[in-house]
Amino acid sequence: MPQITSPQEAVEVLRSIWDEDVIQLREEFVVLLLNNSKRLLGWSKISSGGATATIVDPAAIFQIALTANATSIILAHNHPSGNIDASKADKNLTQRIKESGKILGIIVEDHIILTAENFLSFNANKITW
Repeated sequence: MPQITSPQEAVEVLRSIWDEDVIQLREEFVVLLLNNSKRLLGWSKISSGGATATIVDPAAIFQIALTANATSIILAHNHPSGNIDASKADKNLTQRIKESGKILGIIVEDHIILTAENFLSFNANKITW
């Protein structure tokens, strides 16, 4: 499994697993599961919604992360609109997941927003979360 140490490496993995036929149609949320060496243990689609939103249950994310013995995770979702800006809801959700992870000892490494043409990394763009 690949080692993921940069947003570009994460995006490469995400693009390989994302259904290209759906990326511009409906919002989906995926989590990448990493071990202590930042090697990819696997991934899971957490939710699939409509054209403008999807429901994300943080408990589902950590259930999968704990089952996989992940020590860190990378969050990702797409914006079918093509707009890569992080919304207030995106930032709030990321903060909730990050705080939950602290309690469980699972680090949220990044949150990546994908579009068909581009991506945004919360870490690389110093987005507060």
